[in-house]
Amino acid sequence: MPAAGVTFPAFGTTVGVWVTEPECLPVAESLLRDWVDVVDRSCSRFRPDSDLSRANAAAGTPVAVDATLLDAVDVALLMREVTGGWYDPMLGTAVIAAGYDRPFDEIRRTAPGRRQRAARPLPGAQVVVDREAGTLTVPEGVQLDLGGTAKGWAVDVALTLVRHHLSAEGADAGVCVSAGGDLSVAGPSPGGDGWTVHIAEGMDVPAGDGDPLLRLDSGAVATSGALRRRWRIGDVELHHLIDPRTGEPGASMWHMATVLAPTCAEADAAATAAWLMGSAAPAWLERLGYAGRLVGRDGEAVVVGDLPWCPADRR
Repeated sequence: MPAAGVTFPAFGTTVGVWVTEPECLPVAESLLRDWVDVVDRSCSRFRPDSDLSRANAAAGTPVAVDATLLDAVDVALLMREVTGGWYDPMLGTAVIAAGYDRPFDEIRRTAPGRRQRAARPLPGAQVVVDREAGTLTVPEGVQLDLGGTAKGWAVDVALTLVRHHLSAEGADAGVCVSAGGDLSVAGPSPGGDGWTVHIAEGMDVPAGDGDPLLRLDSGAVATSGALRRRWRIGDVELHHLIDPRTGEPGASMWHMATVLAPTCAEADAAATAAWLMGSAAPAWLERLGYAGRLVGRDGEAVVVGDLPWCPADRR
């Protein structure tokens, strides 16, 4: 039986959940919607009342925040270590300096913010997560932006929430959760032969019949590239993927980077890092044990590791 699913707008993109037992879908959807609301209230850079915005506004001072934000920041800092700093949540000031100072839909309708000089974290700047006090301290001169991991981390937590809840009710349903195409799966798959995953060849268009197909039994997949969230300030085209070495929007030899990993947070951060690091990406992904597919500007794909292709699909 095919999986039943539902999607809805959230996080500036589309979020969805699919289950192998259709009768479980209403509960799965309710759990996902509630969780998305919790994450948005805690971690959104675009809500002035969010915990993240309050902590950013009081940089240099401990701010009492919800445990949700502390969890999200912990994951972001861990992914900074895993990627060797290619993903860095402390690049929020650089993202804003590039004009990404409001939700992307608003930038499309109106215009990006004023271009400013590139900003990088100060040497030695440290984010302080104090679990005992329930506080977060953002370093002075820094703005946190969790865009590179919060979406993937939210998918991971939602997947666990839904699976545990359904299991407690006696249902052994397989679950797939997606946010903006980055997704994670667990449990039985539709038909028992894996979840079919399209790797869209253009991030600004829906997946199509000609796209490569994977079969995912477990784990997560994420794709990164500067193809959709782009804007112009004067004659300069800019985007949201910041090169930590310069504080400027990065340039890459890759059209897009897709990574498979045990968790969506890892896949999300690794895909962003791989896109930014260019020619070093295949060897780096291999060292970390991640499988991936990197598409060059000429359309040629470099495959890393053993991708779980659908039968007869080896592109």
